[in-house]
Amino acid sequence: MVKKHRGFEKVDAYLIPKKEAGPYKRDRKAARKLAVSAMRTFCDRVECGLHGGEDGEAVMGFDKKGECVAFIHLDPDGVPAILEAAEQGRLVEMLQEV
Repeated sequence: MVKKHRGFEKVDAYLIPKKEAGPYKRDRKAARKLAVSAMRTFCDRVECGLHGGEDGEAVMGFDKKGECVAFIHLDPDGVPAILEAAEQGRLVEMLQEV
């Protein structure tokens, strides 16, 4: 049974206030593209996955051995962190530290 939450919209694993849901979804889509693009500069394979999981969708980068070398959730903390790091020109560096 799906619970209804007045005034909120479920986006992946998170409840976002309805008034903020549209901009949040746009920011999330932009953050996903930025993270994928940045990871492609230092990873052999990049995937988006974990949809519907407890922590929601994530972008993951793997080396040629298949080991995960970069990982970030597209959650209410990860999305603004990606956008801010991209704006500051340090997204690749930030993703390599995560």
